[in-house]
Amino acid sequence: MISEYNRREEQSKNSNNSKWKDFLQRLGPDSAIKPVKLPHQQKKLVLDEALFNQNPNVYVNGILNETNQEGEQHADTIADRYRVGLQLLNNNDYTNVTSLAYWKASSCKTGNPITNAIDDSFENYWQSDGIQPHTVDAYFSKRMDIVLIGIFFTITADESYTPRVIHIFAGNSPSDAVFYKTLIVNNMNGWAALTFEDNLPVEKLLKCQYLRFKFPVNHENGKDTHLRGIRVYTASNNQCKPQLETIKLQPVLPELDSFGLR
Repeated sequence: MISEYNRREEQSKNSNNSKWKDFLQRLGPDSAIKPVKLPHQQKKLVLDEALFNQNPNVYVNGILNETNQEGEQHADTIADRYRVGLQLLNNNDYTNVTSLAYWKASSCKTGNPITNAIDDSFENYWQSDGIQPHTVDAYFSKRMDIVLIGIFFTITADESYTPRVIHIFAGNSPSDAVFYKTLIVNNMNGWAALTFEDNLPVEKLLKCQYLRFKFPVNHENGKDTHLRGIRVYTASNNQCKPQLETIKLQPVLPELDSFGLR
């Protein structure tokens, strides 16, 4: 009796499932549903001057190739690259909105606050003073249409304080921020220009009110992180450039030729 009852129950379920499938097919036939291929978004960017030719627009200063007789890079050369790269970024038709944000770091060593990373001095830098991962947050009073973020890295000067991995998050606030991209810093001595063609392919913008930069790993297993420069830019006159090539990251003074994009 029990087995006969179970058999009838199974037949009833199969019949109901068949009816639902027929009903759903009439509403939306399989033949009318086509697979949609979403564009692939590159979630990782490797920063290495050896890869300059693969993505030259990222490297604002070009390649560092100036060394002394012992083959060591001059410290003053790195400082010049900081100054010149910042000039190149600021001379473009973009609006620097860095100072409009409230910047907050997870920790800082006495004398090395996060405000050092948004001034114009190479000698000043933010240094964390806590356990990893370290974080830097930027809060804007309204949503920004960000077209470019510039970050300065120097393995030569900062050595084990140089971040090896950076995770970038964006949103309206810390509660809804989502992961955007990971930066892998292999070998950098200059400004990196991050643009957002992979975020909004048409507008090429990162629209957000809040940014978080997370530093989980340093070079040489260093514990604390240095950040000497970071800048955030929006398009002027509410117009976004179509491609980074139009930024014209070229020297505006003859004596700056050796630092421009090649």
